[in-house]
Amino acid sequence: MATRRNTAKKRLNRAKLLEYLSNPANPTLDRCDLATQVIGYKSKHTIYKQFTPDELTEIEWEALALRRKRYAPKMLRVDRGLLKKAEEGTAAEAKLAYQKFEGWSEKQNIEVGLNMEVLNIIFAVLPADYVTAVKDALRAVTSSSSSKPVSQLKP
Repeated sequence: MATRRNTAKKRLNRAKLLEYLSNPANPTLDRCDLATQVIGYKSKHTIYKQFTPDELTEIEWEALALRRKRYAPKMLRVDRGLLKKAEEGTAAEAKLAYQKFEGWSEKQNIEVGLNMEVLNIIFAVLPADYVTAVKDALRAVTSSSSSKPVSQLKP
């Protein structure tokens, strides 16, 4: 009988958590505050007697999915407004539209050249067999390019 009561209480408390967490109007609470303010436990740690951390994570993910469904219509209006502004030609909105809809990013690839001095510093702290292997690989690469010869590297 006690197991059925605990199972029913757990289902009820799970429903309370889902209802609270899935409502976008509710403030974000940590798990301990959920225990006392949403479920009504006197001790904030009692939540871990009824739910494992994995179960709480599952509830949070489920609530997030429900929350997204609730504000999806509003996001459609936001997207429409963003595209309208981008079409009007303002650079900031156009940039944001490309970032949102095309996955565009301002990330830049920075090439870092290694000069002989830097390579010799790196080689000084590496084991000798690694250094030999790297030098052999560099020889293979530099033999076909106009880079400085590997012979300038210190042993």
